[in-house]
Amino acid sequence: MLTGAQLEEVTAALLSGYDRNSLRTMLRFRLDLVLDDLVDRGPFRQVVFDLLAAAERDRWVVDLIREAHRYNPRNENLLRAYQRYGAPPDVAAQQAGAAAAGGLEKTIKDRLPAFDFAVFREKMAEVEARVCRVEVGGNAAGTGFLVGPDAVLTNYHVLEAVLRGTAPAANVACRFDYKVLVDGSRAEGVTVGLRPTDWQLDASPYSPAETTRTPDNPPPTADQLDYALVRLARPVGDEPAAPKGGAGGPRRGWLPLPAAAPALVPKMPLMIAQHPDGKPLKLAVDTEAVIGVTAGGLRVRYATTTEAGSSGSPVFDLDWNLVALHHLGDPAYDHPPAYNQGVPIDKVRARVAAAGKAAALGG
Repeated sequence: MLTGAQLEEVTAALLSGYDRNSLRTMLRFRLDLVLDDLVDRGPFRQVVFDLLAAAERDRWVVDLIREAHRYNPRNENLLRAYQRYGAPPDVAAQQAGAAAAGGLEKTIKDRLPAFDFAVFREKMAEVEARVCRVEVGGNAAGTGFLVGPDAVLTNYHVLEAVLRGTAPAANVACRFDYKVLVDGSRAEGVTVGLRPTDWQLDASPYSPAETTRTPDNPPPTADQLDYALVRLARPVGDEPAAPKGGAGGPRRGWLPLPAAAPALVPKMPLMIAQHPDGKPLKLAVDTEAVIGVTAGGLRVRYATTTEAGSSGSPVFDLDWNLVALHHLGDPAYDHPPAYNQGVPIDKVRARVAAAGKAAALGG
């Protein structure tokens, strides 16, 4: 049970992150609960207090704090409340070495399978070598990734000035292997520019509404997928990957764009390989990420953490299957529920193929 001071802190966090309507939505979507069935109507502060009382009484207050944060992950008050009171391990209660529900072992969450270490590690290393920081004029502009020997996919808005001809293509560089090493040192990686001519393979702009606080009004069309497919000066995907390098190093390779629609179901885990704020390569993981698919299947929303500079990052499921191209953080993040957003990768591939550019994609 929360102490009085803890209850006051959690109440304040919920009040800072939600209003009545968004709290009702969060409860229904994330906990399958109906607010009006739990508490009486009244001033919102009293509603929140009564909700916490009901959650404590029925022993789901930890679930409430956890899901309140995950549905609005950018609210700092909710994050602090989650870190202090809502983040115990998701495990079954143990009694004398056996799960309370019976038996010696139990699968707690089917969506979180166990992995073979070597397989997971090898796939992660392959992804690591294929993601790059996209730089324009020497400054970090976003993230991209190889989808063919010399083809990089990123967001349209990352390279918008170049695509529109207001900045020269010679200003663009893709920096691979920019990362922190095990000993704490930093590898600066290798940079590759764009091909001097015929560097633009295909592009699709973002929806104009996605520059506003109401990105769904009007919704994007099938020709507004916010991607740019560009050709590098050389086929770096066929070269050895740093830091090993040399003739004996492994080939870098690239990420195939699947044609089949990915399975994107609520609470599905997602991972995003990214250069947040231009930093060395990072991996963000959320085990209950997917919020839902929107815009008639043209967008997917999730809670996995990103920052400026993450635009153009590849989004994966837990088996390292590429499922989306990250492109947007909630423009109204200060009004919950906040989200991040990507474009399902099959939509990108279908449009690239329709434009006659599928040959640039690796198999």
